[in-house]
Amino acid sequence: MQNGFDEAIMLTHEGNVSEGSAENIFLLINGELVTPAPTENILLGITRDTVIKLARRELGYVTQERVVDRTELYNADEIFLCGTGAQIAPVISVDHRAIGTGEVGKIGRKLQEMYFEVVRGKHTEYREQWCTPVYVSVPEHTEAVG
Repeated sequence: MQNGFDEAIMLTHEGNVSEGSAENIFLLINGELVTPAPTENILLGITRDTVIKLARRELGYVTQERVVDRTELYNADEIFLCGTGAQIAPVISVDHRAIGTGEVGKIGRKLQEMYFEVVRGKHTEYREQWCTPVYVSVPEHTEAVG
């Protein structure tokens, strides 16, 4: 925070990218969506799984789960973090270096928009599969007049 950063990217003992402090990380590299493999000390989060499925089903991106070298962060076209709290959060710079154009990328933005639609029950294909109402519908109370 003292250096002007909003979030940390954690590395494995070998120096490879693992995840954010409380989020999974995705990179768009040469038109391919990449995320650290489960062997890279990551949390196998529900939001991560949702992003992988949405990217494949809706955008045609098959996510590569593999070792991600730290230097790939600097050369990525897009980076975004995802998690329950962060939802989908675009990253526009790493170590004071702009990612891609230095603005939110179109794939991250599209996934963010789709994710918000899905979790708010606005995407009918996923509503029954991924959304569980946490309220009970109560009939309106009408007073009897006598």
